[in-house]
Amino acid sequence: MAKDKKGADMKKLIITTFITLIGLWGNYVSAQTNYPDRPVKIIVPFAPGGSFDIIARDLATKLSALWGQSVLIDNRAGAGGNIGAQAVIASPADGYTLLFWGDGVLANPLLYQKPPFDAIKDISGIALVATTPQVLVSNPAYGPNTMKEVLNSKQQLNYGTAGNGSPGHLTAELMKRQGATQLSHVPYKGGTPALTDLMGGQIQLVSTGLPACIVLIKSGRIQAVAVSSKARVKNLPNVPTVSETIPGFEVDTWFGFMAPKGTPDAIREKISADLRKVMAEPSLQAKLIEGGFVPSISTPSELDAKLVKDLAFWRALVAKAGAQAE
Repeated sequence: MAKDKKGADMKKLIITTFITLIGLWGNYVSAQTNYPDRPVKIIVPFAPGGSFDIIARDLATKLSALWGQSVLIDNRAGAGGNIGAQAVIASPADGYTLLFWGDGVLANPLLYQKPPFDAIKDISGIALVATTPQVLVSNPAYGPNTMKEVLNSKQQLNYGTAGNGSPGHLTAELMKRQGATQLSHVPYKGGTPALTDLMGGQIQLVSTGLPACIVLIKSGRIQAVAVSSKARVKNLPNVPTVSETIPGFEVDTWFGFMAPKGTPDAIREKISADLRKVMAEPSLQAKLIEGGFVPSISTPSELDAKLVKDLAFWRALVAKAGAQAE
């Protein structure tokens, strides 16, 4: 009698487990099939007009056309990107609120004694979509116009960035630690207001992502002092690298989509696959390259692994640069 009851209980457990697995698989398939069935919001943690905003808007337009749903850009500037990131982390993990940032999501929290969040624990990767160097630019009417002039300056050089902990901030602070001792940080809420003040003569330099200012560089309104990449940029061959003056200097940054931790794998994988589709369009590729980006694409698991790997790089860089939140 006991054996019969035990056998019946085991059979019931197997059936229940089987039904649960079928339900989970159904949810997985449903997520892939139906997502998105309402508007999607992409939070860009910087002001309009900067590097992140430019590429996010291009991709939002393409995704909206592919999905037949509105894809809205929500600029949440402040605290070097932390305000926007925290808004995403606090959102439901359902794929309808996404973060478009880059390695700043790893670097910025390291500037605080009490980090506002932990990117590895609080955020899941969706797809890396591009890389780009940082660039140090000046007003050609005032200079300095070369890295040697920056290094040899006897006066304080106020440099603007998109905010504390932004790649431009950390890149310039690393320059400061390696000889550019006159650099003094002036954080803005995005690259565009910093560039506006540069052209107005309020500051001497800006350190920001190349896409935010490549048009201004090509027009001659600002002077590219140097790029942070290992090699010169193909569509700006006359702009030297920082490493030509400071040997071994190299900082490249990436751009990507992320979501709150716990977002279903099926949704993350669908967004990544759809990004791969739109990123393959020759017109978009050409536009990104012309804009100073190097197009790329990854899977969610690849970006998750990169987040872990790059955290070690940025932790060492923050320590080396001695950067802190101001």
